[in-house]
Amino acid sequence: MIKALLITILILLLTWSVHLARVERLSDPVREKAMAYYRTCQDTIANHRYLTVIDFTRPSYARRMHILDMETGETERFLVAHGENSGYIYATELSNQIGSHQSCRGYFLTGEDYQGDYGPALRLHGLEEGVNDSTFRRDIVLHGATWSSYGTILENGGRLGRSWGCPAVPLPAAGRIVERLKGGSLIYVHAFDDTER
Repeated sequence: MIKALLITILILLLTWSVHLARVERLSDPVREKAMAYYRTCQDTIANHRYLTVIDFTRPSYARRMHILDMETGETERFLVAHGENSGYIYATELSNQIGSHQSCRGYFLTGEDYQGDYGPALRLHGLEEGVNDSTFRRDIVLHGATWSSYGTILENGGRLGRSWGCPAVPLPAAGRIVERLKGGSLIYVHAFDDTER
């Protein structure tokens, strides 16, 4: 009986790890879209070392934030939360509107780093008119959060906590992420209907 239970648990863990590896993988078309913008907008990017892609077509229980080191070719992945009015497990509703409590899509440059209510934070500047150009006025910033963690995923039945629209990363990693991305690094937030853009 115990042996059968252990085998079942092992099979479930293996199945889950295969699923997670698949959903956390950054797809080639999304990577290429971010890389193409990065290559053509070199003059506007001050911090060329890192390119960040947040793929909101992936579930919030996956590490869907990808930080690409353009010097070494390495990629680091992190959990990242979306806005409370953007969806439950997936961010399906995105907005540029002030007060929407939704995440927004598109291309951003990082700005000033500062100490916010949740510790190290990074201001974001949307680069696309009508798509994310309200980001700064909305106070949409990259910050750490205690509810952006695997523990929260278990507590919430399979999803991260949600923000008021900010990309919120795990609190222990926030300082390191902010330090890398500050000063004009490019961030691309990919969403479900971005193939139409």
